[in-house]
Amino acid sequence: MISDYIALFPDFMLILGIAVMALVRLMRKSNTPKTFYTLSRIFMIASALGTALFYNQNIGGFWYNNSFTTLFKLLIYLFAFIWNYLSLKRFSSKDMPSFAFYELILLNILGFSVAISSHNLLLLFAGLAPVFLSNCFLLRIERHYVKSRWFWGISLLFMAVFAAGVMILGHFASSFDYGDIERMLGIRSEIIWQYNLAFAFIVCAILFMAGIAPFHFWRAEALGEAILPVAGFLSIIPLFAYFACLVNVCVNAFYPLLGWMNPVLIDFGIISVFIGAVGANSENDLRRIFAYSGQYYTGVVLLVLFPINDHGLMASFTYLLVYITAICGIYTVLFALRSKGVYLSKLDDLKGVAAQRPFLSAALLVFMISLIGTPPMLGFLGKLAAINTLVIEHRFVIIGVIMAAQLILVYAYLKIITVVYFEPRSTDFDKVDRGIYACLLAGMILILIAIINPKYLLHDVEQILVTVL
Repeated sequence: MISDYIALFPDFMLILGIAVMALVRLMRKSNTPKTFYTLSRIFMIASALGTALFYNQNIGGFWYNNSFTTLFKLLIYLFAFIWNYLSLKRFSSKDMPSFAFYELILLNILGFSVAISSHNLLLLFAGLAPVFLSNCFLLRIERHYVKSRWFWGISLLFMAVFAAGVMILGHFASSFDYGDIERMLGIRSEIIWQYNLAFAFIVCAILFMAGIAPFHFWRAEALGEAILPVAGFLSIIPLFAYFACLVNVCVNAFYPLLGWMNPVLIDFGIISVFIGAVGANSENDLRRIFAYSGQYYTGVVLLVLFPINDHGLMASFTYLLVYITAICGIYTVLFALRSKGVYLSKLDDLKGVAAQRPFLSAALLVFMISLIGTPPMLGFLGKLAAINTLVIEHRFVIIGVIMAAQLILVYAYLKIITVVYFEPRSTDFDKVDRGIYACLLAGMILILIAIINPKYLLHDVEQILVTVL
């Protein structure tokens, strides 16, 4: 009966949106950048409403919706709404076609929705792999990504590794269902090496997509060459999906193997925080700087998350949410930094911006201080949650590693602050769109509310997260 498949309504709306946008592109010649933004917004609203209404609807044994999956899906929709609106400013200012961007955004959200709800490894692969491969088309929008063949090649390699892990488990476990795999691993007195290999393949593929070191080699290069809407999207939205999928598959399918994999994942986290901090200091391009700093923050998320328990899950989610909120604000500022219609991306381009655009400079400063985790900014909430969890677990060496790497990272942020506030102005900046100012003001107000009372930000989140455990 159709009522059994009502859980697919949000995904059906996204598929319908992709089809409608393609038809409009083919049959209507007088499209503007706003045409496809409006269409994508309509179908995203319908899908988001369906996600909220049918948050607990399941299909058989392969599609599970609960409060955990709904939380991450709604966060993806929320930040996607914001980012699509900001991206429209860029396409409209240049009068450039926006079909490919908004079409691929809907495709990404569809894949993330499928992967987050999946309780089956085949469905997880079907959700994540095509979406990540579609990033090559995102990176080529309006410009030729000079290393697109390399990106295609390395992405296909890791998706093949992902597929190999899924097929190995399917062969030896005779099932792709999370629950069946966990039960089978739990009753075996001795785990054969093929199961460990399959688990490693699947987890490493997800870490590659998230840009965790040592699988990070594509991230800074790709974000540095992409247009601003694409770079911002890849820095913000996918991290929610990869976090949710990693937690879901580790807890519900591979929990008996986590004791073997935990030390490896912690090592990856340590490598990420140091590579991120050092890499940010080696760059002069703003997007590359924040791409490397993102590796530091995702590394911290990994260090706090594993081994997975209720304290670690809550702290890592809080840290991730605070980071994404701050980096979204920073990219919003980057949308406002233009000179003669050209979006500025080099560090030297920001010389003296505080003298002409004091509000933008103040917003950039607030978001960077939040990233550093200095009280009373919102970032302190994330840092406090992470350190508190590590103290409870007596992992003091990890705390020392995080703080030492952060000292290196702070130097990169200080270079930006110095250029913005203390260097003489060398560029005339274009007038800023009022919509960007409105987004920045709204973001800073939300941060202020969260600082005054963090419960507004994390109300009932802990109860929602532990449903996956």
